[in-house]
Amino acid sequence: MQNLQNMRKEFELEVWDAQGDIEDLDKLHRKLGYGKLASVLVLIGLIVMLINSLNIITIVFILVFIQLLILLSIIQIKSEKKLVDTTIKLKVNEDYLARMDGKWGEFEDVGEEFISKEHKYSADLDIFGKNSIFQYLNTTKTWHGRQKFAKDLTEANFSDEEVIERQRAVWELSPSKNFTTDFQLHGSKIHFKGELSELIEILKGSEHVRGVSPIFSYLLILPVFSSLFMLIVFIMQLSEFFIPAAILLFVHILLWIMSATKFSKELSKITGAGYRIGEYSELFNMVERRSFDCRELIKIRAKIKAGNGVVASDAINKLDRIITLIDMRRSGIMYFVLNVFFMWDFICLYLLRSWQAEYRNYVEDWFEALGDLESLLSFANLGLIEANSCLPSLTAENVVEAKELGHPLIPPTKRVNNDAVINNEILIISGSNMSGKTTFLRTIGVNMVLGLAGGFVCAKELNMPNIGISTSMRIADDLSEGVSTFYAELQRIKGIIDECKGKKTLFLIDEMFRGTNSKDRLEGAQTVIKSLESEGSIGLVTTHDLALCDLAKANERVVNYSFSEEYVDDEIVFDYKLRVGKSDSTNARFLMGKLGIEVEE
Repeated sequence: MQNLQNMRKEFELEVWDAQGDIEDLDKLHRKLGYGKLASVLVLIGLIVMLINSLNIITIVFILVFIQLLILLSIIQIKSEKKLVDTTIKLKVNEDYLARMDGKWGEFEDVGEEFISKEHKYSADLDIFGKNSIFQYLNTTKTWHGRQKFAKDLTEANFSDEEVIERQRAVWELSPSKNFTTDFQLHGSKIHFKGELSELIEILKGSEHVRGVSPIFSYLLILPVFSSLFMLIVFIMQLSEFFIPAAILLFVHILLWIMSATKFSKELSKITGAGYRIGEYSELFNMVERRSFDCRELIKIRAKIKAGNGVVASDAINKLDRIITLIDMRRSGIMYFVLNVFFMWDFICLYLLRSWQAEYRNYVEDWFEALGDLESLLSFANLGLIEANSCLPSLTAENVVEAKELGHPLIPPTKRVNNDAVINNEILIISGSNMSGKTTFLRTIGVNMVLGLAGGFVCAKELNMPNIGISTSMRIADDLSEGVSTFYAELQRIKGIIDECKGKKTLFLIDEMFRGTNSKDRLEGAQTVIKSLESEGSIGLVTTHDLALCDLAKANERVVNYSFSEEYVDDEIVFDYKLRVGKSDSTNARFLMGKLGIEVEE
């Protein structure tokens, strides 16, 4: 989609600028440090002078240097914040260059918790884990974003209209490099821990405490008058009111002790949730400020900025201020003083429950909307970093038609693209070891997964139906369950057949029944292919058994394709190009010979 060279230059320029800014900020930070140290030393000297001799000029200089120290501290705080932002910005842009250069394999987030051997295709198609689609494309920074992106990769059960609307959203987001990188910058500051669903439940408030009880109003009025009364009594030394003042102080302490356990638990939940709530405000604000054209993005923005005047960023800012007040609980003696004289926990709980009462019906929608947007941004990434990318067209027919289809996880310098057509057919792919059969199956599968979620695919052009995907490729035994490799594959194949009975499906099967003898393997594979053909589904099956290719003679829906190799100067050379017809070559004997394993003629 994009001019990749121009996009690369933009990322490189951002990296260059960020590196320069970081260097300048480091220098400024050192200078500010020296300046503060010098100011402190001068202040100490001036204070010593003032002790020795009271002098108005010395006092003036002390005040000046105190103000200078405060000013330098403020500048340093701002420069440190800018340094954090610039460092994150550098990392975000370097990550995009790493994706372009095929150096993304060291990205930390591989979506490990989403790996499932039981899923119908994710393990076979490298959706999660090391060197996976998730690791390659994921730029989500929030809990909801990661969950939504993972779900869209594995449960993309969208209608044709929904897929098209998602494509429009992805198309609109893909050129928005600055919006994309800024969103990641602010999202990176959240540092989420655990499930955000727990935090949302806290923000919504439990059923039995939702709303603000009238008793809170009286409890809030009490410390205002009583604290004022106690202050007047002690300042004016009104001895006749010492006892009433002491009684009021005792009442404050008693009320705090009586409610401490209940209130402490409720308030501790919000401060101990492990999220930087305030950082969400900027993410919401970015969406609120931006104008979108497509319906999917307009719908996301409407959730965040409701028409009734409820704005997510404003609400989160209010919440962040409340949490700052609640955090005074960690200030030791100050927390004790605040509760004794002002019943601080009552005030904080009142503010929190007031916030919950006003916004609890919107909270979940806000965070889910952010997650939806982050998922779409991740699907848009392929359009930013891959020259050979497009948005596929949906077809009503059971046809997959691709031009220059490639595997997105293989670097462009090593990738071999293929044209392919599956016209309501089952393709039997034969060929030698390492010739590219399995990779081609994964290429078809992973691009279909991306396309069904509304994302870019690695192809010049792709027409595809909106159908299910089911695979049988990486089969392993399970010693704990006493399941052999062969039986595990049987179970997977049975799952594919059942899937095809329920709805139209693209199936991908690699080397069927390799765990049994050649006779049973051939007969079993023939039976399965005939069964799948009768269900009307389309798919690809790889094989070394050339006899399986004979099914194409008796069934027009079964078509033979193959990969092959050639030998140059006693070396085997693969071109990884798909060809019509069955394979007429093998290389097992040649490869064994290269390794020094003698094979009898």
